Amino acid sequence: MAKFSVAHIRSGGVDLILFPVSPEIATLSPADQGAVLRQVQSLCRSAGLAGEAIPVWQAPNGMKFFAHERFHQILRGHMTPEFLKANINKDINAPQITGNMARILGDVASHGLSASMQVHTPSALAPAAGSNTAGDQGNALPSIFGRARGDYPIRVVTLLFTDLVGSTKLKQTHGDTRALEVLNLHHALVRKLLAASATGEEVSTSGDSFFLVFGTPSEAAAFALQLQANLRDVDQTDGVRVQDRIGIHCGEVYADAAKVAGKTFDFNGINVDTAARVMSLAAGDQILMTRFAFDNAHLTLKGHEIPDVGHLTWRHHGLYEVKGVADPIDICEVGETGRASLKAPPDAEKAHRVQPKH
Repeated sequence: MAKFSVAHIRSGGVDLILFPVSPEIATLSPADQGAVLRQVQSLCRSAGLAGEAIPVWQAPNGMKFFAHERFHQILRGHMTPEFLKANINKDINAPQITGNMARILGDVASHGLSASMQVHTPSALAPAAGSNTAGDQGNALPSIFGRARGDYPIRVVTLLFTDLVGSTKLKQTHGDTRALEVLNLHHALVRKLLAASATGEEVSTSGDSFFLVFGTPSEAAAFALQLQANLRDVDQTDGVRVQDRIGIHCGEVYADAAKVAGKTFDFNGINVDTAARVMSLAAGDQILMTRFAFDNAHLTLKGHEIPDVGHLTWRHHGLYEVKGVADPIDICEVGETGRASLKAPPDAEKAHRVQPKH
């Protein structure tokens, strides 16, 4: 039984498996490089690690890596040789390492790590099985879309994050047993409404929060409105104040079908992070949306009645600069007239409204 070590990290909403290799990887043919990469990816999956396997090695003019273009910004922005050394955290067992695998996963330590890093374009890598390589050079669009049909298909989805506000206070006020009952009631309500939707899927749940995706912005908005309305009924009948804050955003994500940590699938990418940031701006009993989701939901839901939900108010709050997101986000809101918050998010340490220029 042989083994090799990797750094399994999560950055920018993306899982990465960084594995140090010998510089001899650069001397392999494209077909051999691709074969080795697929072997390593398969071994990592077998070990229960989710993410993209990325070889990293020492070259005379600095540290290099093979990676798809979509990962370049993450690697350039966060990874240093010291970071890599500090984050080697998993040993992967393999039945045997021979041939090209042995050549590149051999005595890596003897090559050291320099203080700089450079990108090695993935055009030298063999394409994934079944992809169309005609005219595929470097990171041209055909390469991206070819990859999208492989292990990490690209999907356009509407992302929705929920978070139960004041869960700690709930425990302090009513005790752990009562708080757990309320939490179970909350989760059952979310899943009941989700099961009644046409396209809603539960990606994950953590404590008192949910990550959901929908096929359209209008369905995500309708779900959020029904959830808020039902939670208000819980307030009235149960004697415990239960409020969710909700954020909705649309965009392209990378779908990972690896079964890790109890999940049957996962979504990664900057749009996932953006949706979570939008949710973090909301107050209890508030539904915030980015502009594309807002405009489409407003257009589709106009004139339609939503069960348990009354007259709606649609409001545009303006641009916000949010920590961790490169460009300002256009924040909007939908809610029941006279019942929902319908207030612009206040300036805070991690977000502030962009004042219009006069």
